[in-house]
Amino acid sequence: MAPNIVLFLTDQLRRDALGCYGNKTCQTPHLDQLANEGIRFDQAYTTSPVCSPARASLLTGLYPHKHGVMINTHIAPAWNRGLSTDVATFSRLLKETGYALDYAGKWHVHQDLGPEEFGFDRHIIGNAQTEMEPGSALTVDFPGNSFPVAGTSALPKEEHKTWKVADDGIAMLRERAGGDQPFFLRVDATAPHFANIVPEPYASMYDPQTIEPWPNFAESFTGKPAAHLRKHQEWHLEDKDWSWWQQVIAKYYGDVSLIDTCVGRVLDAIGECGIEDNTIFIFSADHGDSLGSHKHFEKSGTMYDEVFRIPLLVKMPGSEHRAIPQFVRLLDLMPTLVECGGGALPTGLDGKSLLPFLEGNSPEDWPDSVYCESHGEVWGYSSQRMVRTERWKYVYSPNDMDELYDLEADPAELRNLIDDASSADTLKQMKARLIGWNDATDDMFQWDWVRWNFPEPILPYN
Repeated sequence: MAPNIVLFLTDQLRRDALGCYGNKTCQTPHLDQLANEGIRFDQAYTTSPVCSPARASLLTGLYPHKHGVMINTHIAPAWNRGLSTDVATFSRLLKETGYALDYAGKWHVHQDLGPEEFGFDRHIIGNAQTEMEPGSALTVDFPGNSFPVAGTSALPKEEHKTWKVADDGIAMLRERAGGDQPFFLRVDATAPHFANIVPEPYASMYDPQTIEPWPNFAESFTGKPAAHLRKHQEWHLEDKDWSWWQQVIAKYYGDVSLIDTCVGRVLDAIGECGIEDNTIFIFSADHGDSLGSHKHFEKSGTMYDEVFRIPLLVKMPGSEHRAIPQFVRLLDLMPTLVECGGGALPTGLDGKSLLPFLEGNSPEDWPDSVYCESHGEVWGYSSQRMVRTERWKYVYSPNDMDELYDLEADPAELRNLIDDASSADTLKQMKARLIGWNDATDDMFQWDWVRWNFPEPILPYN
């Protein structure tokens, strides 16, 4: 029988919040064990910094400029209600091969249509109450209002949204484990997206004073796009020193450790059902979170690694630990899932199957760079593109200043070298790479007066 597949997806999870990716404070023992026993992708990137475009890319294997979900579907500027049912999705393709498909938790791909309209057999949204301990709220204050971004939940952990979505997923898993069909189960937590209203014992698990500043909390905004400073100001973070951020991050880490516990519960259920030898388990996130990096809150508007670089862990039956250094993307999971399930891939995908890596091989024609995009958010539409190699990152912002970072010398992305004469040759090469990715993915920079500002394309695939 084809393998069962379980995908545990989180919302707004920084890759560097996990122990297996180098965090020395946040406790993630189950995810660390998963990484030690399976495959850890060290250069995994989302396609977009906000939920709906990223999640639609996961489903379709396409960049947002091709599937058409450009910003979050619930945001006022959105020009459609969500992903078209005419676009092929991994869920429909798995269904065609005989899979039973279940979905627990967050969707956020269409405002009117649910997972059932995209191939899933059932979807449990789940309901969880939020009740905060009085006096525990950390707030961001605006002239017209304020809202909590972190606090301590007054409810037990069993009533928390992450625990309850894991409960729903485990119930579905146990039911399917005894059947005669392979199954695909998706468990989507809304955590650790703010507000981090965390139950005990997780709420007090971390002493805020022990949390060291991010290297790029020293951001001065000098030589950076004007929008970066404006974002800092429009969130009214000017008076938020590191002691305030320490408290927010402590609660965020509590949410992450709760996620880790729930991942462990799902993995235990797989073992208890006796299906471990025929089940693929995948853990990832739709995108990351600034969480004080560059003195920013949230994610949209910048193309820093804290927002775009995501965790991706996979455990295959019989797999041994491997760390994969190549660049991969969230949208690569679509063809990977279809191939793992024995389905046929449609033509025209942007994603490339990760199955060779999972089987211990390294494709020779794999790109040595990654391409990401952003189309704006609550402030309306904008265009940004990013190409990143191991050492360099170039961000193209036609309505603001471009950015160039030497990630070897400046991994915190503090020094924008866009006007540095000594980096002119590198900038030219990175612009050629960006326009090459544009052409390879049928992106929109096709007009002559755009292309005349770029060198000849360097294609990502030879």
